[in-house]
Amino acid sequence: MKKTIISALIAMAGIMPAAAQTEFRHITFDEAKTAAKAEGKLIFVDFYTQWCGPCKRMAANVFPKKEIGDYLNPNFVCLKLDAEAEGAELAKAVEVKAYPTLMVFDADGNKLGSFAGMKDGQEFITAVEICRNPELSPERVTARYEAGERSPEVVRAYAISIVDNSRDYMTAFHKAGKIIDDYFDSLNEEQRLKPENHFLFDSYITGYNTPRVQFMIANRDRFDTSKSNDIAEQIKQQMTFEANRYFTTNVITDQASRQEYDKFKQNVEKVGLTSKFANMFRFAEAHASMDVEAYVDFCDKNFDTLDTEEQGSLLAQLSKTFAPSTPEQIKKVSGFARKRLPDLPISQLLMTAYSLHDLEVPKH
Repeated sequence: MKKTIISALIAMAGIMPAAAQTEFRHITFDEAKTAAKAEGKLIFVDFYTQWCGPCKRMAANVFPKKEIGDYLNPNFVCLKLDAEAEGAELAKAVEVKAYPTLMVFDADGNKLGSFAGMKDGQEFITAVEICRNPELSPERVTARYEAGERSPEVVRAYAISIVDNSRDYMTAFHKAGKIIDDYFDSLNEEQRLKPENHFLFDSYITGYNTPRVQFMIANRDRFDTSKSNDIAEQIKQQMTFEANRYFTTNVITDQASRQEYDKFKQNVEKVGLTSKFANMFRFAEAHASMDVEAYVDFCDKNFDTLDTEEQGSLLAQLSKTFAPSTPEQIKKVSGFARKRLPDLPISQLLMTAYSLHDLEVPKH
């Protein structure tokens, strides 16, 4: 009974359950140093705050994964420290400035490396490896890459270091994607399917119509069984992005684009996601056959058939979604959106307000 009550309280508090794969210890940093020396390990610290959304997503979706625990637990004494509470002094000493910040120390408490922000799967593991391995430091891995080394370890670490050390995230993201694309292009099919190259299919993917995504779709049944769920989830995510592109923009404009759309729908059917995107397809096809006024009327009539996320997507980019070009069309689109404002959740309300401002305020 006592164990059941404690488990319930932990769940209610939003704290990671004891059954999570990553074994975070409830000890001080000094105690962690003692444990690390005794066990021959390094120290891994997750600096988080109570208000940090990405911190909560990592706690719920990353650290509980078996692959993450299998990597961290044998190699590190793991701590979670609230950077505004018990971990405040250490966070200040090591200059933590963003959340989450994930940091690796040696057993004497010397900082070896760190990275900030949400990472998952192999990208997370590689980022931690970069922290602990001098051969994967940004300077060293850049030299290795520029010298022509193209091992999976170097390619993956080099791509991550470019993104983590850039102030222009989107430019760095596309540069990292190009590096991984070039490596992908250098491999034959059997090499692409090897476990050491699985990072090709979850790192810096720049769109549905890219060779890496199309390879995943065509070869989804050939991957190692340990990767099959991740591949299925990545395909689903990329197809969701593409379905949303058709849903929120009128890109079916001629025979070629219609054929591309029909091919996408066929691929969606092959992987069993047709029902998930049925409403978005219905709107996209209506949009392709209607002018602005008629499509606004269609959306007004069918808005309540969309789920909450789809409604938010439709309203978040009014200028792009409807592409009104006359004052009358702008007024009609604005009226459609404003009618929905009282019923929107806060997050969607803010996005719709920005979208309305972009639509209604003249650009100079």
